[in-house]
Amino acid sequence: MTGMARSVSRSLYWLGAAAAVVLLVYYLLPTTQDNPYMKLHSIGDGSVFTGCEFSPIKQDLPAFRLSMSPQTCRLVRYDGSSGIEFTLEYPTAEVVSDDAKGSRYPIALFIERISMEGFDADRHLRGKHPVALADGIEGYEVGGFQERKFTGKDGVSVYVSDYLATVRANRLYGSGSWVFYQYPKELTDVRAVDDFVLDALGNVLAE
Repeated sequence: MTGMARSVSRSLYWLGAAAAVVLLVYYLLPTTQDNPYMKLHSIGDGSVFTGCEFSPIKQDLPAFRLSMSPQTCRLVRYDGSSGIEFTLEYPTAEVVSDDAKGSRYPIALFIERISMEGFDADRHLRGKHPVALADGIEGYEVGGFQERKFTGKDGVSVYVSDYLATVRANRLYGSGSWVFYQYPKELTDVRAVDDFVLDALGNVLAE
């Protein structure tokens, strides 16, 4: 074999070995695939905000625009419908994954776009009278369960239901968003939690 042939043969050998290593790394490393409904924005692409946009299947509904880093945007759950979900850690307001270790007080949020035409959040309490009143928080009997109602710092009614280990609340936010959030029962100050949720949404949701 000539020197040139040996050189070519050696080069091909090392190229083949390098390709094998690249393929091995590709298959061993975990891969992340972005949500197909998500589009990332940055100042460099001429966007007016930095974050992500989730576009619904129903084009008559507005998209969700979130001021988050790309890494944080990937923690948002969205399937192309009218609502998005993500989890906040209390009191840091950091967006965390569902199985985040060490998060003692996770607050799970679901935000849904709704039509405000004819919408009445108080409809299920119509004709009912409070059975309790303390610190401006009204208590109601609804379907055999206790429900609390109070006015948030934005002047909007908040509805709170207590379960075995969690508290669930829902309220309107802005113009056309219905927000549900759930958190551990150890957080006993419903007003403080609602204030926290409002502040977090104000920082995250780009209208």
